[in-house]
Amino acid sequence: MTFLVTGATGTIGSEVLRLFAERGVSEARALVHDPNKVGQVEAQGATPLVGSFEDEAALATAMADVETVILITSANASAEIQALNSICAARAANVNRIVRISTIKADPDGPTNNTRTHGKTETDLIKSGIGYVILRPNLFMQSLFMAADQISQQGQFSFAMGRGRMGMIDTRDVAACAVDCTLSDQWDGEVFELTGPETLSYFDVAIVLSDLRGKPTAYQPISPEDIYSKTEGMGWGDWPAALARDYGQAYASDWGNFTTGNVEKTTGTSPRSFNAFAAEVFLPALGELRTQTKKAAR
Repeated sequence: MTFLVTGATGTIGSEVLRLFAERGVSEARALVHDPNKVGQVEAQGATPLVGSFEDEAALATAMADVETVILITSANASAEIQALNSICAARAANVNRIVRISTIKADPDGPTNNTRTHGKTETDLIKSGIGYVILRPNLFMQSLFMAADQISQQGQFSFAMGRGRMGMIDTRDVAACAVDCTLSDQWDGEVFELTGPETLSYFDVAIVLSDLRGKPTAYQPISPEDIYSKTEGMGWGDWPAALARDYGQAYASDWGNFTTGNVEKTTGTSPRSFNAFAAEVFLPALGELRTQTKKAAR
């Protein structure tokens, strides 16, 4: 069977391709927007197809003879139409199943523009008649990389989540769920909220980082309004700024304060803890960042 991964060079998509290669899946395709990243896909053993979500011909070619699509779109103002274009192309190509990477508590009436976008896409997918599995991950542990420079240089970091606790999840576990839901029809028609094994606030994250780094690391919360101004001031525009503000406000209210057993249910393996993520992924990357900074300063 042939599988297609969109968003294949992103954090989740690239891990999906790695797991496919690890499991000996030889018929994996990857829709790649940036031609310069073709080599990245080929290195994972997948077949790259260059095209965008707005390119009907490219989507038709990518979907041809595909059994399952792992549909990943980045958080952006055009994500709803990008996903709908993909669903329409999949239906025209008689794709059997779409495994959709959605978002926590996706809902057309949800508290953020991303929540609403994914809620509408889920409705489109369910109405399409295509088989589906929908995965709704809680806050990504990898979101901490947005503060890597600040942690490295100042020993502190800032987000707008206040004291809210969140069932943070490692994107490697999201990818593993997607792969298992692709390689089996056991979970067809299911919608899974995905979380890590525990709920943590960013104050808890700071304690873990302090212990692992052997030096103080502090979390300094800022207001949702300040994160909006900061994000917009960086030139990112209103949509990402509103996303940061509204997610901050929602998470600060304990909107993400829950865990589920769905990672273990679908993969047979317990989800990774934040301690494991920090030790295996974040701190090594932080060390590499410091090394690069020192070299640049010479």
